Amino acid sequence: MIRFLIQILFIMILASVLELLLPWWSIAFASFIGALMFNSRYNFLAGFLGVGLLWLLTSLIIDITASVNLAGRIAALFMLNKPLLFVVTSLIGAVVGGFAAMAGGALRKERRKVNYY
Repeated sequence: MIRFLIQILFIMILASVLELLLPWWSIAFASFIGALMFNSRYNFLAGFLGVGLLWLLTSLIIDITASVNLAGRIAALFMLNKPLLFVVTSLIGAVVGGFAAMAGGALRKERRKVNYY
């Protein structure tokens, strides 16, 4: 359980640092590396929660500190309300992070040698 929480925090910190320097899809690298390093049983869930929570917190902080109602305008553009916009935004990032973590965990899994003869 502690290893799982550390993996989530590692993914959140690495993804936030990479997003400062690289495009948004760098969150996939953070989840992939987190799954390679920690390789827990719940890699998909760790990547999903790590990136999803990061994007939710980031979008809430940007909305609170902004001087204009940009989130409300974008929500109206997509015919959503503001909280649903935050959920959709965090789900997009969470799915990318979850699948990248699942790929990283699958790369590290030890494969059994199978004899076919």
